Amino acid sequence: MNTMARLAALALACTLPAAGCSLMDAPQAATATPTPGAACAALDRLDRDDTPTAYELTVLIDTSASMLDARTGQAADWYTAIFGGHGVPQANGAVGFGAREGSLIPVLPTPAIIRVGTFDGGRRVVWRGKPIHLPRMTGGERNRAEFAAGTGRCLRERIGTAVRSPSAEPGSNVMAAFQAGGPGSGAAGRTLVLATDGLATTGCADLRHTAMRAAAHADRIVQACRAQQAIPDLTGWKVLLPWIGGTGSGHPQPQEPHLRWLHTVWTGICEQATGSARNCVVEAKPRPAPLADVPPAVQGAEDSVIEFRNVEWAPDPVRVETLPSDLLFATDSDRLSARGRQAVGAFAKAVLTEAPEWIEVAGHTDDRGDTGYNDDLSRRRAGAVRQALRAYGLDDIRIAGRGERAPKCSGRSEADRACNRRVEIRYKVRG
Repeated sequence: MNTMARLAALALACTLPAAGCSLMDAPQAATATPTPGAACAALDRLDRDDTPTAYELTVLIDTSASMLDARTGQAADWYTAIFGGHGVPQANGAVGFGAREGSLIPVLPTPAIIRVGTFDGGRRVVWRGKPIHLPRMTGGERNRAEFAAGTGRCLRERIGTAVRSPSAEPGSNVMAAFQAGGPGSGAAGRTLVLATDGLATTGCADLRHTAMRAAAHADRIVQACRAQQAIPDLTGWKVLLPWIGGTGSGHPQPQEPHLRWLHTVWTGICEQATGSARNCVVEAKPRPAPLADVPPAVQGAEDSVIEFRNVEWAPDPVRVETLPSDLLFATDSDRLSARGRQAVGAFAKAVLTEAPEWIEVAGHTDDRGDTGYNDDLSRRRAGAVRQALRAYGLDDIRIAGRGERAPKCSGRSEADRACNRRVEIRYKVRG
């Protein structure tokens, strides 16, 4: 049936009572409906062209007992933490999810492939539904709005199903989740998100009986996984583990030294998998709030309790402050804006009392433009920030222009490029 015939049929169907459909200005449409699975099914029916896949995203959620609220059994609201709000069309054909601060994937380029799965202490990931294939966003304004809204509904439903799934095996086999990344589809951008606390782990990185104290022990775990060939090849992937140590309410909570130790382990394993630490984001973000008005997850296998021993560990004296270049400078400029001077001034006033031993200011650009120009621009911008810091009485400041050579975000979307346009200030505090 050709496009006009499909539109005519749809127009006829929409005249029927309670048809639950909408007539679009192009054949690509995702109809809003509360029927379970309808949003994902509507996306699956959309027309596709030969445009190469722009983005591949795999979201894997740890369903082990330590990830749930110990009293209520509620799971965290992983959809909001990962994406943000409702799907909204972007001018460049991507799907945005609002400007919610801290969300991991605020924009999805199209075409895209998204997979959602869960893991526990077993050997394999369980996929929750078949891959979601987002075609290239086309059509008029209404069509694009429904496409984006349908994408948000589909992802929210798929992740909601995943978090309420019971664990079958005790513990968390995070290495099995790493393995699920696989060779990928060859998309231009590939991201693996692991929603896990990284604690009651099984497999080569078994942390259930460690003191989480010595950095050398953390390094030995990484090398043991490498020797067992348990670390997959994730070249070309960006791996996000933002909630390391973030157990559910009512479970033992790690202290800052434990979080540092966990950061060493998972950064090391991720670096071995991806080939570069810059492709790894390992953090201890606050755990997302529980899902509101949603039944708790079905009770699954129990985890062994992790006992966190009290340890003495001096804080890292080297700290990093990151300032977005878009806040500091106009495009192609090395002159601080009024807002930029305020931001640098606020930083300077905050660290003056700490009497830093040294400060390094490094400028970074995105990947657009000539490499030599980017190196020069980033160095000039670092110099401008150094000059502003000196005006506040700070000294012993060295600068570096790293251009595009050390990206913080590996994609090529505007959001990724904005992420890479930055000035990083590293400084060492006394003691």
